[in-house]
Amino acid sequence: SADYLALENDPGIETFLADSVYVMNLQLDQREQTPKVYDLDGNPLAENPFRDPLVREAIDLAIDRETMVEIVLEGLGTPANQMMPAGFFGYSEDIPMPEYNPDRSRALLAEAGYPDGFQMDLYCTNDRLPGDGAICEALGQMFSQAGIQTNVNAISKTVYFPTQARKEYSAFMNGWGTLTGEASYTLGSLAHSPDEAVKMGAFNRIEYVNEEVDRLLEEGAVTLDADKRRDLFEQAMEHTMADRAYISIVVLQTVWAADADKVTMTPRSDEETLAYFIRPAE
Repeated sequence: SADYLALENDPGIETFLADSVYVMNLQLDQREQTPKVYDLDGNPLAENPFRDPLVREAIDLAIDRETMVEIVLEGLGTPANQMMPAGFFGYSEDIPMPEYNPDRSRALLAEAGYPDGFQMDLYCTNDRLPGDGAICEALGQMFSQAGIQTNVNAISKTVYFPTQARKEYSAFMNGWGTLTGEASYTLGSLAHSPDEAVKMGAFNRIEYVNEEVDRLLEEGAVTLDADKRRDLFEQAMEHTMADRAYISIVVLQTVWAADADKVTMTPRSDEETLAYFIRPAE
């Protein structure tokens, strides 16, 4: 971010900014027993609070996405309301941007049976994508302010991903890039229940299950009509985000720079720099 600001303030440099394919998503374990949540004395909770929709909504309401973009990422991001950037195949225009409401968050926690909150360990990488550790630290502060005392563990990806694969985390955050530009890649990997028979759910590390989401994704996989397939994927995205087991936070952005007044370019979300999209400046 500091490098971007230096380039942005240099009159001899022209910068080009665009959303990348990467969305930072918080993931909340849906198993009956989960290992990294505690009462205020540090004792393991008997039940997994993340299975309660009120708790998941409270967590969502505690996230100030505007501050995350403007302060934590220094402007190099956009608030996210779903697991793909706008314009991708299966992105739904009908999903509202989540609000930031810590008072409502605390009220929902009390309604769910946690008037004084609880503790949780939050895990993320600190060396994989720009700002990943900083976003994680900011989430911890926001959750703590809403009543969930959060112990942030921003660690190397070489430790984080193998441990995540063993399902040893309860709450964790990492970036996911929709590399194909359409929803079956993302939702089929993360939101479908783990099912080797249909080859979906391979990266569903929270044991999230929504039978309607499964049905929509499986139907979409065999639907040739593009408009019908898009509609099925949009519905699947809407159901997934409404459940809040996956909570999207921000879309990361990518920056290109060139000598001012020499060239112009069309930034690509896949972060590739191709000569075809570079033109002489007029």
